[in-house]
Amino acid sequence: MSEFMGLILGKYEAKESGFNPGGATLHSMMTPHGPDADCFKDWSETVRGAIKVAEGTQAFMFESSYQLALTKWSEKTCNKIDEDYYNCWQKLNNNFSLN
Repeated sequence: MSEFMGLILGKYEAKESGFNPGGATLHSMMTPHGPDADCFKDWSETVRGAIKVAEGTQAFMFESSYQLALTKWSEKTCNKIDEDYYNCWQKLNNNFSLN
């Protein structure tokens, strides 16, 4: 699937830094995506009870079985693409073993 997500107001807990209101992400088919390493670690190691969804956060997401793509303007001209986006996952540990 392809996923297009935008943040209108508030913060997005899975990527608190770098994904600001007015920002959007596009993940085409077969593109890895998800919470950054810090969010994954926090939610994996903290014992939590019932939580309240953050008030004031407004976001949207569209998912499609069709491939979505960027226009030439959005990819090259606007200079808004985060070329270092993949770095947010570099700290993820391999939690799988062949044994």
